Amino acid sequence: MRRFNTIPTKASAFAAAVASLAMLPAGSAAQASADAGAWQFSGHLRERFTYASALDFDENAPDAGSNWAQRLALTADYASGKALSGRVTLLSALQQGMQTSPIEQNNLDLQEAWLQLDVGGAGFRFGRQEVVLGSQRLVGSRDGTNVRRTWDGVRTVFDVAEWHVDLVGLQLVDVEPTGAFNDTSDKDRLLAGLYGTRDFGWSGLDLYYLYARFDERFTIEGLANQERHSIGARVFGERGRAFWNWEAIYQFGRHGTDDIRAWTLATNTGLRFDGAWSPELMLSANVASGDSARDDGRLETFDALYPRGNYFSELAQLGPANFFNVNPYLTVTPTDRMQVSVDLNLYWRLETSDGIYGPPGNLIRPPGGSDERFVNTALSATIEWKVHRHFLLGLALTHSRPEAFVEETGTADISNFAQFTIDARF
Repeated sequence: MRRFNTIPTKASAFAAAVASLAMLPAGSAAQASADAGAWQFSGHLRERFTYASALDFDENAPDAGSNWAQRLALTADYASGKALSGRVTLLSALQQGMQTSPIEQNNLDLQEAWLQLDVGGAGFRFGRQEVVLGSQRLVGSRDGTNVRRTWDGVRTVFDVAEWHVDLVGLQLVDVEPTGAFNDTSDKDRLLAGLYGTRDFGWSGLDLYYLYARFDERFTIEGLANQERHSIGARVFGERGRAFWNWEAIYQFGRHGTDDIRAWTLATNTGLRFDGAWSPELMLSANVASGDSARDDGRLETFDALYPRGNYFSELAQLGPANFFNVNPYLTVTPTDRMQVSVDLNLYWRLETSDGIYGPPGNLIRPPGGSDERFVNTALSATIEWKVHRHFLLGLALTHSRPEAFVEETGTADISNFAQFTIDARF
């Protein structure tokens, strides 16, 4: 069977195990036996309790305070020989203590329902499916929210000249928070493209092109239909104690009558050490373009399209647009079942004529006439304890302090965030 998921980074064995537990089943029904007519059933339950004293720098925000979210997914994988496989996943995502939202609630619906044919060295997947490309900077599953992102469409993979190639033609699934079995394809949200990966042993290379169409996309230049093309390259791997994940993206297209010209450079670079607790140091340094002038016929704000969501912390307060940041991490592994991370994120605006954005690309604070660049300082810590190979406990803490730009342009409340997660597979 053709593999449909590339590995984002050559992570530690512990990180890979945690990732596989925290996510819904993925891949090309690899868990199901290749025997004719074989079925395999599995499930995923996540209970999450969250407290945030302020959202979008406002302690009076409607969703500030405590909330609870539950995600239950039941999956049936089917495989008939080596040529035919499929999956059906039922999802129930419930929440309490926050406003009803399609990213946090979906009473009962199909999360995945696809059929895959493996013919002539290529895999063809049709139907509703989750999609993860590379390190999820542009296309991710959005696991941090209660409802993971899913698509309707066609996906094809094949190998050519030592490259693993992934072709997609997809429409975003529009989630209806209430009711049952009423999610439909959003014809206004189209994603198509080509993603290639090559493994050189000690390093990997991704090259890709993605086309995204948004009807009525709101930006600093106003509301308009948008077509955006993204050309990207990523180098990732490890050698000795060093590891890296560097990615550059250029975007062009049209937003209404405006030309799009945007870019980003994202880097993660680190060292792993032997000895007690196996410490790991990493520096994440990133920059993304913003709009340098209003009403000039050009939109220069980078758009991360459909990213993983929790770019900088589980608080998911800021997104990768019109910014530059420095984000050092320290990770230790006290036992083979526990990992602890601490990081500090210092975040600035790149262009003073543009505002700041949330993870999905929404404008959360316009420029407001301020020339200040310093936006936010956030200190975060996470603890993940793999109690059993099917059972994970997690704790995430963030102290987020607004800086000069936020203070000059509106409410500037400190946000203290805590999130406790119980994650089980069966």
